[in-house]
Amino acid sequence: MKAQPKTLSVKIYIHAQKQFDGSYKYCPSTCKFDIESGLGFVIAEHTTDIPFTAPSSTELVQLEIDSLKAEQNKIIADAQVKSSLLEDQIQMLLCLEGKPISKIDEEIPY
Repeated sequence: MKAQPKTLSVKIYIHAQKQFDGSYKYCPSTCKFDIESGLGFVIAEHTTDIPFTAPSSTELVQLEIDSLKAEQNKIIADAQVKSSLLEDQIQMLLCLEGKPISKIDEEIPY
């Protein structure tokens, strides 16, 4: 297995995008966009070396676990929001049915 280099070489493209007022907005990117994409045109290319130390196998596994847990928490939060929206819709439809509320439902629980 080949050892990771101490630095990673990254090519950065500087894009210029013309604004409505005639000025230009400059954005760095690691991708070279087509002028048709609307993201501007390349005005410069630079290669940059970034210091990098390869993590150990244990660290990689822990980082992957952390990433998966974060994704899991995001999915759970999204599901709870969706479930609440559906419950709200159900309650609105039940209110539209015009059924009278029972005396037990009217009582304060405390």
